[in-house]
Amino acid sequence: MNTATIFRLVISGLIAFVSYAAWAYYANSLVTQNTTVLYKAAIVQGSYSGGVTLAFTFLLEVFYRKFGASTYCLPLIMPRISRKPDASHPCSTLETFQKAMDESEQKCHGKCLPGVIISPLPALLIQSVLVIAINVLFKTPNLWLTVAPSILFSGIYGYVYSAGLFSKEKVRKEKARKEKVRKEKLGKEEHAKKSAL
Repeated sequence: MNTATIFRLVISGLIAFVSYAAWAYYANSLVTQNTTVLYKAAIVQGSYSGGVTLAFTFLLEVFYRKFGASTYCLPLIMPRISRKPDASHPCSTLETFQKAMDESEQKCHGKCLPGVIISPLPALLIQSVLVIAINVLFKTPNLWLTVAPSILFSGIYGYVYSAGLFSKEKVRKEKARKEKVRKEKLGKEEHAKKSAL
């Protein structure tokens, strides 16, 4: 993990800590003026939110590295259950499956999803299952109304964060491409100068 990634993780965790601690302090100040209770609520909510945001952002980074730069054809988003058929041991079932996969890939050419759309989904799924499980465990009376904002804001954050990673990577690749073209151009100019001598 590089320094920029660690910086993004720490900043996102700190922003969540400060935001939710301030919210908890405010929300509880409406019902009590006891500063000990207010600070305790702020620290508990801030720490929990900061920690969850840090973990969620880490998962976004991991899944973006795995899925973000690729594209996925909708019919092919499924686990691969076989290896390429071995020519020395033909198997008609595997050959038929491989042929069907190849035909599906040809049919969906140009109709693929960018990985940046898929990459936040695993982190969002993990976060959603955890928040629902915790609220079920504590017998939250209005479960769906309680967890819906958390899941919604996590989804928005996940997609905005992934889009930011995608944009940053796109800029980096374009910069590298321009640098390569510039070096090739300089190389051709030097070669032309040497040929002219």
